[in-house]
Order: sequence, then structure tokens, then C-alpha cells
Amino acid sequence: MRHCLSLTAAVAIAAVAAAAAGPTSAATGKDFYKGKTVEWIIATGTGGGHDHYARLFARHMEKALPGSTFVNINKPGAGHVIGANLIYVAKPDGLTIGNFSTGLIYAQIQNLKGLKFDLAKMSWIGKGASDIRVISVANNSEYPTWDDMLKSKRKVKFSASGVGSGSFNDSFLIAEAFNIPYRILVGYQGPDSALSMLRGETDALVGGMSSGMNYVRAGQTKMILRFGDTAQFAKLMKDIPDAVALAKTPEQKRLAQMLTNYGKLSRIITGPPDIVPDRLKALRTAFMEAARSPAMIKEAKSMHRVIEAADGEETTRMVLDMLNQPPQIIAMLTALSKAEVPMIKSSGKVTAIKNEGRAITIGFKGEQVTAKVSGSRTKIMVDGKKVKRKAVKVGMVCTFTWPKVNSEAQQIDCKK
Repeated sequence: MRHCLSLTAAVAIAAVAAAAAGPTSAATGKDFYKGKTVEWIIATGTGGGHDHYARLFARHMEKALPGSTFVNINKPGAGHVIGANLIYVAKPDGLTIGNFSTGLIYAQIQNLKGLKFDLAKMSWIGKGASDIRVISVANNSEYPTWDDMLKSKRKVKFSASGVGSGSFNDSFLIAEAFNIPYRILVGYQGPDSALSMLRGETDALVGGMSSGMNYVRAGQTKMILRFGDTAQFAKLMKDIPDAVALAKTPEQKRLAQMLTNYGKLSRIITGPPDIVPDRLKALRTAFMEAARSPAMIKEAKSMHRVIEAADGEETTRMVLDMLNQPPQIIAMLTALSKAEVPMIKSSGKVTAIKNEGRAITIGFKGEQVTAKVSGSRTKIMVDGKKVKRKAVKVGMVCTFTWPKVNSEAQQIDCKK
């Protein structure tokens, strides 16, 4: 009898527990996110376009999923690869998403080392903006039009921040596809790229349209070719030739279309493969609801940013299209992965260190020269051992290996 009573009691307790747990465990889609925390991995440090867009969307997606909490986590390093790897290996429970550079599509096609992700398998949530690629020159350039550049008898000097950067990759691909004699000069960070054209050090810059608009408005530079169009600068479109329309060979047409898609795929947002379907649908819906909300559009405008969103399905199609390149483009990207630029060496005693080792100054030939130090791109050695940038101290004798003086160092070798 006692056995029967215990069994009955156990069944009753189980039934009560199941009834109590039912609504929570059965919550699907939008309801699943009530009381949940979503971790948003940003593959860069704080500040900058990727960080701003991520935080902007996170704030408004949180509102579109009542009861949820979105937490931003910056995971910079290795040219966005570290952050992308972390997103890819996360649990597919819909509680980890993130964003990184569209340039990782190139990295996957090139089969670069260190990639743990397959972009074709990721759960794409959407893309937040467009930043079409353009070629800019100084207003007094000897190449006032795209046609003039195509007819150049000397090597056109393109500026880039470094090997593997977006500006370097695009310059290489465009020059190769359109048979432009070229040389890529690296070491030009941020506004220095545009200033180098004004100084006559370089001839052209390939980059996002938004980043060069200040110089266009000031009448210092002009855009001679674009890849696609954008609502952000619609009035300018009619005055700038479109590469897709001007491309002649199949290779040029395919490259022009690839770079057009590249510009459309700005601020891409994704999660690990195989996110639970109803949760992925909820995230995609929240993303588009946020993108269309007057509050977010107003906030973006106050930040001088424009929302040009696409949903998860369209983003997936564009990513897959970019990954699916013909042999000619794959051959160009393979050659790109092996591209190198000449380096010079400068040696001297360290006289100053700023911003926790992000800038190191040495005395060289009677002058003070400063190397920018990247946490992911610059290799640092002290007495033959690889170290972090904080290990370099004032008084050490160091040798900078860099593309030009006062630029980012590729390697720093120091002795105590």
C-alpha cells in the first residue's frame, strides 16, 4: 500500500512540475527571449563603424524583443577573425550573435589560416547598411576620369593601410581586372590616405564612399568610379560612372558585381550555424523591426549614419553569391593572398611609449619617428622572444620593420 501511495504521489508531483514548467520550456520564437540575455560579439574594439552599428542595432532589437537583454562584447583581433570564430562555435540557441567585416568573405575564398568558420553555413540575421566602394582621386589629379586612369602610361599609385586591408584588396583586384599598371603603397591609415593624394604621394584610393565624403564636400577630392549605388548619397550617383556598366570582359563584369555586393553587405549580422529555426525567425523579425523603426532611424541620423537594411534571407543570398566566384576571380584572390610590399628598417633607442604601447617612438637619424603598433598585425620581439606590445620599454633599442617611416610597423625587434 505504501508503495502505491508513493507512486501516486510521485506521479502527482511530476504532473504539477510539468504544468509549472510548461509555459517556460514551451516558449518559442519571440516569447523565448523574455528574461533571456543575448550576447552580441563585436569583432573590433570600441569606437568605429562596426562598433557603432552593433550597439545601435542591439539597443533597438532589445526593444523589439520585450523582456530581453542585449549585451555587447568586443572581441577584436586578427582582422575580425577572432570575433567571427567565436560567433561560429557558439551554441545555436539564439543567444549569441555578432558582426564582423565583410572582408572575411575574401579570407574564406583565399582559405587563409586561422579561420574556423564557414560563412555559407552561418545563420544570417541581416545587414544594416551600404557603403559602396569608390575610387577617389585629388581634384587636381592627372586622372580626372576613369578613362584617363585606364590609359595611364605609368604605374598608378594606390594608397592602402596595409597588406590584407580592404583598400589593399580592392586596389589589387581592380587594377588586375582592368589591366591598370599599378603600385600599392601601404602605411596610410585613416585620413592620411586622402591627404597623401593631396600631397601628391599617391594617385588614388579605393574605399567606402562614406569615409571620403568630407574631402569631396571640401572640394579636395573627387570620385571617378563607383560599384553600385546608395540612398545615402543618391544625388551624387548620376555624376559618377558605375563599374558594372563600364565593365567589358566577363572577368571585369564579375569583379564589378562582386564589389557591388561587397558594398551592399556593410554591417553584416549573423549567428552560429543551425540556430533553432523559430528563434532565428524571431531575431530576423526583430532586426527588420528595429531597422524600420522611426526611433532607430532618427538615432542613426543623429550619428550621421544611414540605415539601408536587408533581411536575413536576402543577406544569405548575397553572401552565397560572393562566395561563389568563377575560377578567374578565385585565381586573383589566391594571388592577392600572396601579395607582398617592400619593407624598410629603422633602428634606434625608444624615447617614448603612448597609449599602452600602441605608439612607440625611437630616435632615428637625428629625428623622432613613431610606429603605430597593432595588437593583431604587428609582431613584437624582445631578445628573440615574441611578446605583447606592453613589454616594450623606454630605453630599449628597437628596429622597426615597416612600409614607410611613421606608419604601422609590421614587426618590432627590441633588445633590453
